[in-house]
Amino acid sequence: MKPTTPRTPGRPKRKEQEIPVYETVLFTASRLFMELGYEAVSLQQIAKACGITKASIYYYFDGKPQLFTASVSAVLERARAATEQLLDQQLPLRERLIQVSEVKLARSHGDFETIMREARSSLSQEQLDEITSKEESIHYCLAEHLTNSMESGEIRKIDPLLTAHAFSAVLMLGIREIAKGTPADKLARDIVDLFWDGLSI
Repeated sequence: MKPTTPRTPGRPKRKEQEIPVYETVLFTASRLFMELGYEAVSLQQIAKACGITKASIYYYFDGKPQLFTASVSAVLERARAATEQLLDQQLPLRERLIQVSEVKLARSHGDFETIMREARSSLSQEQLDEITSKEESIHYCLAEHLTNSMESGEIRKIDPLLTAHAFSAVLMLGIREIAKGTPADKLARDIVDLFWDGLSI
């Protein structure tokens, strides 16, 4: 009988399974973390939702902080890509901002700031920096398009990065309204109207 080579505990049986399992863990973990927060989610819970063993998660990640960092970074990277795709459209900036708002509000889960406050003490500075970098990439993407609209005369000139941060902050407040049952499409337009026109009559 041909001897078999021992494999590391928790390692998927076939090499071709590695990428799908990794992606499944990442997707499932990001969904659970964003919906329930950091403390409420365990590796055992993630493993059960993925249909794998907890040891399989440890094959890819050193522990919960690393998995949280990777999954949240993946969420933020997808958000940046979606934001860039919407802002690249040949539409007036106001309409593009409404579409960005609609997508963000419709896909919102938990309060991201609350989730990060909960996780912060468990993460290393390097992990916090990685998440912050991904979050900032969304602001830089928005700031770039704001700059283009300022240069074309579509909107007045003001610090584009500050404006991007302000817009994101208003959207974060909007997510709390979504939880109260306000329709995403109406709220998105109201937020952009307030952001665009301010309080002027």
